[in-house]
Amino acid sequence: PPWKSVLARLSNVDKLALGHNPHGSVPKLLEDVLAAAVDAIVAEKVPGSPRTRSEFEDVLAAVRAHVAARVTALVGAVLPILAEHLRIVRTLDTLAGRSTPVLADLVADVRAQVGELIRPGFVADAGAARLGDLLRYLRAISHRLERAPEDVRRDHARMDEVLAVEASYAALLHRVRPSARADAAVVAIGWMIEELRVALFAQSLGTAYPVSAKRIEKAIAAVDPGMSG
Repeated sequence: PPWKSVLARLSNVDKLALGHNPHGSVPKLLEDVLAAAVDAIVAEKVPGSPRTRSEFEDVLAAVRAHVAARVTALVGAVLPILAEHLRIVRTLDTLAGRSTPVLADLVADVRAQVGELIRPGFVADAGAARLGDLLRYLRAISHRLERAPEDVRRDHARMDEVLAVEASYAALLHRVRPSARADAAVVAIGWMIEELRVALFAQSLGTAYPVSAKRIEKAIAAVDPGMSG
């Protein structure tokens, strides 16, 4: 792995920021970044997996030629994500100390959301192309945490709307075969729910596409019944 060349380009502040990660160590985080970098290079070179020896050799050559630069670029994209994550964790700790039932619900909801977004393997799971969206989702959370204490009733109503959709999605994941949970149509619904949260809690940040609870329920209903276990 090109760790020496990657780390040599980072400031001490950046290196410290990398230490705040859910992986437990910087090397494990970098392994995650490496996996995302390789996935991105392979996808650009060969749509789908390499099928012939020639395609495999072409992909291998492309990875060797570009992986160091791609890892460096992805580390640059991950740094603001980790910084935003740390900001959210600190804010949640502050809000948790106020110990009111409504704020407790808010804190629990955000902790669960953040735990799904930023976990070991999150870089490769999200993919290089979605890291910008991931940062926007975290910024939407920060926006929500800033505004929620001013109008907890409104926040709670919006949260109930999201939780209802999440319950429908959880039921779908339980219904389909385990192998079908990675299907593009099923995975896309999870990201749609993140976009809905942006629309409800931080509309000024904008969504990637029009989204609503109704659209998500429609997407859930449209999942191929043949995927059910």
